[in-house]
Amino acid sequence: MPIEFSARTRSKNIQTLKTELLDVLVIGGGIVGAGVIRDLALNGGIKAGLIEQGDFASGTSSATSQLIHGGFRYILKRDIDLVKQSRKEREILLRIAPNLVKPIPLALLCYKGDPYPLTGMQLAAHYYNSLSKTDTSERSTAIRDTQKIQQRLGPIATRTLKGCVVLWDSIVDDARLTLVTLKDAHQQGAIITNYVRFLDFVNQPDPADHGNRTYRITAEDVITEQRFEISARKIVSATGPWSDHVWRKDPSYDGVSRLVTQNAKGVHIVLPRCGTTHNSGTYGLVTFTRAEKQQGGKPRVIFILPGAHNTSIVGTTETTSEEELSSVRPSADEVAYLLSETQRIFPKKTLNNDAIIAAYAGTRPLIAANQQQRGFLKTGFVSREHLITESPSGVMYLYGGKLTTHRQMAEETVNRLALSLNVSRHCKTDTYPLPNAVGEVSNTDQNQESHGNLDTERLIKRYGEGYYAIQDFISADPTLAEPITPSLPFIKAELLYTCWSEMAVTLEDILWRRTRIGWTRGQGLDITPEIGQFLGEKNNWDQDRITAEIETYRERIRWLNANL
Repeated sequence: MPIEFSARTRSKNIQTLKTELLDVLVIGGGIVGAGVIRDLALNGGIKAGLIEQGDFASGTSSATSQLIHGGFRYILKRDIDLVKQSRKEREILLRIAPNLVKPIPLALLCYKGDPYPLTGMQLAAHYYNSLSKTDTSERSTAIRDTQKIQQRLGPIATRTLKGCVVLWDSIVDDARLTLVTLKDAHQQGAIITNYVRFLDFVNQPDPADHGNRTYRITAEDVITEQRFEISARKIVSATGPWSDHVWRKDPSYDGVSRLVTQNAKGVHIVLPRCGTTHNSGTYGLVTFTRAEKQQGGKPRVIFILPGAHNTSIVGTTETTSEEELSSVRPSADEVAYLLSETQRIFPKKTLNNDAIIAAYAGTRPLIAANQQQRGFLKTGFVSREHLITESPSGVMYLYGGKLTTHRQMAEETVNRLALSLNVSRHCKTDTYPLPNAVGEVSNTDQNQESHGNLDTERLIKRYGEGYYAIQDFISADPTLAEPITPSLPFIKAELLYTCWSEMAVTLEDILWRRTRIGWTRGQGLDITPEIGQFLGEKNNWDQDRITAEIETYRERIRWLNANL
């Protein structure tokens, strides 16, 4: 039975944060913060906690292209070391999270006028896949016969198509990978809570007092609006695009921002499945755009990737956001851009705003080019992808990074923390499996599926060992095996599980991130009252809370879709 990770756990953890001195406090519950707290917990000898101002992965870490990839474009730019490291991290994630991280063939389409010739792309793809030690079936191929291409990819445009190159990367539910990483840290003893906001630093420790250096910060429980202090020997800001918000409160803040917003906003849309499923799998498509070239700019790449429940995820943009970070959403122009590019590739489909199932946006934590010249670095190092440094006051900041390399970034961070804390270092994150890493569906499970009419394969792939907790719920109450609606595969027991073992606090947590019901046709709006009432009864919410949860989710979806 998995360890409880619920709203009750959250309350207990807040009490611990109020009363106990931590060795390390991580601020930020996205994928990078999750990687750091997991590494700290698995290392041993370090009392660590993490706070997140919203829900886990509620920022950039649930708004990616859902890819674990090596960065093929860096091959074309000859940044080989970066690609090698990313390919290595992909291998690790495939090994430690096989239920979540799945290999996917990507077809790189090559049309007349694209910036790279097909032969050059083929050579680069062959080298790209040779960097990975994964299954030998992951071999790059070039296909020039347009009829064969359509057999694999579906009714794509072929009039000026020169061919395509197939290489292999992986796809993942980014929010779930973040959550499972945090749950593993919780199971190893880390003190983790969502909906706790960092407010300010209370003190600046004496730099000369290395032995008893302690930071105190003020934080706020977003649910109860109560403020309290947290004490820790080291503070790590892993807040992604919110990093400058913490930096501005730093006692050593010098008035210079460390991040940039230009080309930082990324938008995706979710459409009905565009391609087809071939006997070698469901392909993702990669294509160079035309809109920029028509305006005298350079073409960029967009992905058309298979999503859950027979959908396609299309993205992303690289635009400058004019909104506050918490208010980032797709604009009408960005949506029109993605639709037009998808329509160009699939000319026989009717792709307009009515076809959009969902849309989302996120902000990348792009590092300002002047951070070294401004004297930001006290101790640290820079890579193309991320920066790990300490401010003069001793607060550690993690800048940049991405989904694929979060574990490596965390390992480098904890290396330095362990040295600073004079603790033995034992990194286990590259071998220790995540909680979802369970085996194939057994005969026993298959029998239980037949008896209980459960979609065992789906439940195990999504919840891993949590499947057995879901089974226990159903054993105690068989009505929990009922679907929440005939048109969707989700059952009542898994909704209950997200509250009991995934620290879902709000209806939005459950519908948008834990289950992705918000990414299905209708986005769950028609069944929100039934779900809200069911969860309210099971979680002892009063009617006012139930009504508020339902309306808050509806308003969130209305706001997110305002420009569609």
